Amino acid sequence: MSQAGQMMNEWLQHRHILEELLESIGDEHMDFKPHDDAMSLSELALHVAGWNDAFVSMVKTETLAKPDFPECVTMADVRQAVKNFTAKTKAAYESITDAELEAQNSSSHPKLQGPKRNYLSAMHDHEIHHKGQLFIYARMVGVKEVPFFR
Repeated sequence: MSQAGQMMNEWLQHRHILEELLESIGDEHMDFKPHDDAMSLSELALHVAGWNDAFVSMVKTETLAKPDFPECVTMADVRQAVKNFTAKTKAAYESITDAELEAQNSSSHPKLQGPKRNYLSAMHDHEIHHKGQLFIYARMVGVKEVPFFR
């Protein structure tokens, strides 16, 4: 299996758990925020899914383009949007070659400079970080049964 394929499979393990976690959250908790300056539960779920797609796209484009977030009025809408972002991101991931991963990127961000695989490493960390936050949000709104983290 290619390096890109291995990285994609690692990411998908986390994404599928995120999707499973979101299944346990009802519409009444979409706007939950642990504090006033936080993203709401639904915003955070969309943030993870949309921005991770942007990171993967950077391997090909070198451009960090703001995701096009759909308007969601129910958790079913959020779950569908996350699934749509997952499919889009997976398709982009599948097109990445190992040679592209090793090519040097043009990032001005010091922690991303180097091979383009750094974009995917940052994306993976981003997924895990925010998925952890969503686990906390879920517990705070009363979800008793959460999936295993991976």
